[in-house]
Parts: sequence; structure tokens; C-alpha cells
Amino acid sequence: MNKKILAIMMVAVFILSSCGIMVSSTDESDAARRTIVVETSPDFAPYDYYYGSEFVGIDMDIIRAIGMDLDYNIQFKQNTFDYIIMSIENKKSDIGASGFTISDERKKSVDFSDSYAEIKQVVVVKNDKDYKSETDLNGKKIGVQLGTSGDYYVNDNLGILPVRMNSYSDVVLALLNGTIDCEVVDEPVARAQVAAYPDEFKILNILNAETEYYGFVFNKMDKSLLLEFNASLNKLKENGTVDAIIKWYADNGFRTDTPSYFDQEPTLFVISDSVAPYSYRNLGSSAGIDVDIMNAVAKDIGYRIRFIDVATKDIKTRLSESPNYIAVGGLGKTDLGEDFVFSNTVGTDKLVVVSSKDEPATDSGSLSDKKIAVVTGSAAKGYAEDKGATLVTEYASVIYAMDSVKRGETDYAIVDNAGAQAYMIGYKDNLEINDVLTDAPVTEYAFLFSKDATELKDMVNQSLTKLTTNGTIAAIEKYYADNGYSLNTPSYYDDTDNSFWGKLWDRIERSFLENDRYQLIITGLGNTAKITVIALVIGMVLGVLIAAVLSMNAQTGRLVIPAAICKLYVTVIRGTPAMVQLLLIYYVVFASANLNPVLVASIAFGINSGAYVTEIVRSGINSVPKGQMEAARCLGLNATTSMKSVIVPQAIRNILPALGNESISLLKETSIAGFIGIIDLTRAADIIRGQTYDALIPLLAVALIYLVIVLVLQFLIKKLERRLNNAY
Repeated sequence: MNKKILAIMMVAVFILSSCGIMVSSTDESDAARRTIVVETSPDFAPYDYYYGSEFVGIDMDIIRAIGMDLDYNIQFKQNTFDYIIMSIENKKSDIGASGFTISDERKKSVDFSDSYAEIKQVVVVKNDKDYKSETDLNGKKIGVQLGTSGDYYVNDNLGILPVRMNSYSDVVLALLNGTIDCEVVDEPVARAQVAAYPDEFKILNILNAETEYYGFVFNKMDKSLLLEFNASLNKLKENGTVDAIIKWYADNGFRTDTPSYFDQEPTLFVISDSVAPYSYRNLGSSAGIDVDIMNAVAKDIGYRIRFIDVATKDIKTRLSESPNYIAVGGLGKTDLGEDFVFSNTVGTDKLVVVSSKDEPATDSGSLSDKKIAVVTGSAAKGYAEDKGATLVTEYASVIYAMDSVKRGETDYAIVDNAGAQAYMIGYKDNLEINDVLTDAPVTEYAFLFSKDATELKDMVNQSLTKLTTNGTIAAIEKYYADNGYSLNTPSYYDDTDNSFWGKLWDRIERSFLENDRYQLIITGLGNTAKITVIALVIGMVLGVLIAAVLSMNAQTGRLVIPAAICKLYVTVIRGTPAMVQLLLIYYVVFASANLNPVLVASIAFGINSGAYVTEIVRSGINSVPKGQMEAARCLGLNATTSMKSVIVPQAIRNILPALGNESISLLKETSIAGFIGIIDLTRAADIIRGQTYDALIPLLAVALIYLVIVLVLQFLIKKLERRLNNAY
């Protein structure tokens, strides 16, 4: 008897602790502070997403800053975007923060804080597509996230029914797979998506959309919190904190591997254009001589590095915006004005002549009376003019200069040898390189800084001196030279295994090991197990009791009203979807109760399972011969005792396989728990998918976890069946 009591107590402790009902010890100072619960949909980079298991993003960090200012504890919880406002209305949380556009329609349900950001809607397309205006979108499949401003804009302004999806990761994958033609989305989010797929996506600013404003969502009855919040928000806007947070994410290119502003690591922000062999992209990763020298510098000084793609024409503008940037990419040391400074010389190169195969240059005298193409800002222009060229035309890059020779617009191109080698693969049938300019000036390459970046420049120069002395820079340059400066050359530091298994491991590593994303799977597995176990207990208890009532009513005619109620329960539960029941129980039945969502989900799934268990048990009871009940009554047992001690035990033996199937179905049904803000296994996979835009690995991993659990359940059920069979 003592063992039974102990077992019951252990189960009770497990259930209570699983649902977060038990009292936990907290620091007295934290206990004295008010806790603000903030609900978000963490698939909306750069405003809210997961970094490992931590909520980060512009919205999250502004909320953190306000919490620090007001001395509040901040507790974040996740939910799907289109249910957050409903959750705030029902006081499930205090604040909604997920890039909510302030609109009159939403104001009917909730209040908004003052604005903290302004955005516009843009179009994201694959690089091989190009639309010039809104009218070009007619007849196109346009993907949007359900309930967002993009959804409303496409439907109301373009008159097109959009392809609505539950998350932006779904939209991105659909765009990658070609099932939609384009996406309409907020500009910062578009920039985050392009940062994840720079070789696949581009942004088109073609919509006639008005500027929109983001605000945080509050319950209409919580005016005091809203007033406090707005006062703090405006204070942080005035003192520059909000701008600093937004700038931190912008400086990182709005990438989803950016940590919180409050946990920021020392970072080198490197901007460059595609200028082979100094900076270019290989299989989606940054590579090139300058890129790898900066990689070496970052390793030497203990910084992480962030490469940001910037067009050459915009480099000086970006440097002027921030002294934190370094510009690289085959930049020759020329006079760029007093606002910019160069690092120490990183490398040198010689000038060569690119000519047609029919008319090669034999020496510098071949340049006389010729039309010459050069790269803007290079020393080649002055050299060609000194050699008697009749016309010298400047081009933005080596490839444009070589194009002009191929098209016959110029006779020769004078460019640096490394650049000519890198791009020659595309011209080898028409052009050739003539290394004949023995008296040409040597080009010195360096990195470019804003004049205000004195400390950053000095730090980089010290590292460059060290890397020159120890031979690292020479090794990097030799690596690219030995590979013929080919655009297919991966980074000097790239040890990626490009075999099938190597690529598969990279995807697994990115999905689970990078930023400790495996913690989401562990959390999801724990919640799935808790909900399943608790719901199974509730369902079994309900099913047995209700089946007994219905069977007694059928056999004795008693319990008419309870039986009618039970029949209604079974009919309604079996006739409506489990997800609808879950939402009704969470947002309606327990709307005003501040219960842990895990407990609410357990109750909802338990009630759902109870209806099916009822029919299973009832069929088992009906399978027991009627003579068993009559025999029990002849022995002097009343109807209730006969049912409990004679009929039900025999019925359970008959229905055990069906009960096992119900427990397996219940386990899989819990995959919809994410709709009320719970991280279950399926929701964990969705969150990882939203960070990596890789659907296969996280979903396959979750499918395997479910399969393993089901196999274990099947093994245990069969073992129990054998024991029961051996008892007879």
C-alpha cells in the first residue's frame, strides 16, 4: 500500500513540475520586480528570432532595454504570428512584439505603443527574374505570411489572392522551389532573406506602398503599462539606444546568426564588391585574397568577422556612415580624398595587356594610337596616355574592360594580372593575356577606412605586420596563384568537405550544432513527452469512466441523464478537429485562467483522447460475454462492482492493441501544440527551419524521433500483451 501511495505521489509531482505549477525558488530581488510576459513569433528576422535558445532581434532588444529602464523582469514566449493579438486580448501575455504594423483594423482589438521603426513593403524574387512595376505582378503567384502587412497589401491593393503561408520560412522555401513567383514582405525582413541567399534572391522596390510603422501590442485594459512603456521607449529613442540596437543588426547585414545587441561579440565589419580574385563568392561563401587576409586578421586579434556585400560605387558612402567598416576587394592605393585612409600595403600586382587572339600586344609600343580600356581609378590610365593611346576609356571593373575588347569597342585592356587571370575563363576562346609591360607601374593594394577609424586602422595594421612577418599573407597569395586565380577556388580557410556526406554533415551541423539549436529539440521533446503522458492518463480515466456509464445504461437502463451527456461528449469530440478543440480550450475555456500552456494542452488532448478511448473500451466491454455480468450478479456483486472487478479487466485485455494505437495517435497529435505557444517537437523543427531555411534536416530529425518513440511504445505494448496472454 505504501508503494502505491509513493507511486501516486511521484506521478503527481511529475505532472505538477511538468506544467510549471510547483513553486520555484527565485532571487528575492527578482521576486520583488514585476515580470512582463512578451509574446513573439521568432521567425521574423531581424526583428525577432532565436539565437540558439535565446530570443534575439530588434524587437527583443528594445524590449530588453525598456525592461532595464523600468526595472522589470522580461519573460519571452513564442507563438505563431496570427495568434499573438488574440493572446494579448485574452491576457495570456502582456505585450506582443513581432514586427506588428500599426493599423486601424488592429486597433479595434488591441492598443499599440508609439512607433519605433518605419518600413515599406518590397518584393523578393529570384535573381533570374525582373519586374519593373506593380503591374508586372498581375497573374503571378505571390507568397506572403498569413496576417501580415504583405498579405493585406497584395489582397487589397493589388487585387490578387496571395499564397498565404504560416511562416516566412515557408515562403522562402516556396520561392526557392519555384512554387511561387515572388514574395511581398517588409524591407528589413527581405534584407535578412537576401543575406541568407545572396546568390538566389534580390529585392525589387517596385510597390506603390506607403510607409508603415511598427509598434508593440498591448491589451486595451492595460493603459498604465502602455503609458510606462511609451515613456521609456521615447526616452530610449531620444538617447540613441533604439538607433544603436537597429544599427547593430544592420551592421551585421540582418543575418540570423547575429547575437543580441546586449551580448555582442567584438566584430570586424568588412564590406566589398565582387572583385576577383580579391573578393568573390564561392558556393555561397566569401572567398578571395583580401577576404582571407581579413579572416587571418580576425583570427589574430580574436574578433569574429562579418562580410557584407556592397557595390563598389557605394563603398565610400558606407564608410562615411560608420567608422566600424573596413573596405576590401582589390582596392589600389590612390588618392580618395581626405575623408578616407588606407592600411599598410597588403599586396602588389603588375599590369598586363588583354588583347584579342588575332592582334596580341608585343610590347608597350603596341599601345600607341590604340583605344585602351582601363579600370576606373587605376594607374593604367596615366600609363596608357603616356604610351600614346588615342583614347582611354574607364570601366567599373576588370570584366567590363575585357568585355569592351571582346566586343571590339577597344583594342586592348590594361588591367592587373590577377584580375585578368580570374576572369579569363569566360574569354579564353577570344582573348589572351600579354605580359609585356615591363616598365608599367606596380599596383599596391590595401584596405580602406574612414578617416575617423584611427583605432581600428592601427589595430589592423599591427596585425598585417605580424601576418606578413610570419608568412601568412604570402601563403594566402600563393594559394590563389597556384589555383590560377580561378573563381572556383574556395577560401583558403575553407575546409568544407564537398562530398555528399560532407555536405550532409554541414547541414546537420548548421541545423543543430550552430548556435546550440539542438536545445530547441530537447525542449520540444520534453514538452511533447509531458503532454502525451498527462493527456494519456486523462484520456484513459475519462474513457473508462464514460464507457462504464454507457455500458451500464445499455445493460440496465439506469444513468439515463449521465449517459445522454456522455453520448453528446463523444459525438462532439469525435466530430470536430483536435486543433479547433485545442484553440477553443486555450483561448475561450481557459481565457481568463493564467495556466501554463503545457497543462492546457494536456487537458485538451486528454479530453480529445477520452472520446476515442470511450469507444475502444465500450467495444471491449461489449466483447465480454453477457454471461459474465450475470454470473457476477449471481455471486451477489452489484452492477458497479461487477463492471469494475469482472467486466473491465477482461475488456482491457481485448482492447490493449487498440489502446496502444490510440496512445501512438495521441503522441503524433501533440504536434499541433505549437499553435498555443508551446515548443513541441514539430514547432522546434519549424523554428530551426526558420533560422536555417533548410526544411529537410530538422523535419527529418523530428520524424526519426517520433518513429523511435513509436517503436518503443510498440515494443512495450507487445510485451504487455504477452504477459496478459500468459496469465490466461
